[in-house]
Amino acid sequence: MESKIGLLIDLPESKLPGFYAQITKALAGSVALFDHDNEMLIVSNKEQQTAVLAVIKELGIEADLMDLRLLPPDAELTDLFSDYGFTSHAGNDYLYDKLVIFFRFAPGSPQAEVDQAALQMEEHLLVQYQDEENGEVFIADRQLGELMHGIAKAYRCRIEMLS
Repeated sequence: MESKIGLLIDLPESKLPGFYAQITKALAGSVALFDHDNEMLIVSNKEQQTAVLAVIKELGIEADLMDLRLLPPDAELTDLFSDYGFTSHAGNDYLYDKLVIFFRFAPGSPQAEVDQAALQMEEHLLVQYQDEENGEVFIADRQLGELMHGIAKAYRCRIEMLS
């Protein structure tokens, strides 16, 4: 899963609908956006972030920065996903990094217990997907970290937080 940087631009209400097109045209000459969604411009690194901020500053526009996580295309999204992320116009799924935790079951946990714990956790999950490095990855609300640990413990298994 890749980290991305979101720049939520604050378009003045007095600007015409074509103003967004002006922004993307101005950006095209200096930086390639990774993606966008409505008023969210998405870049891959700090250098691109700096370039976008310089261009929009010249246009008199402010932006709020947001750390995002780009989900893999095969990620399974639950109904809760839209409260913690969004799907861009290009069809990419993103989560707001500060709102979520990523975890997996610790290697060596008995599979029967893992299956039961995962079933119990299911109602709280936002996303789950398979990752070559970490196996099955689960994503939940950051405030539910203790609950996820408690559920795992109740089923005699452990979870490991991922970054």
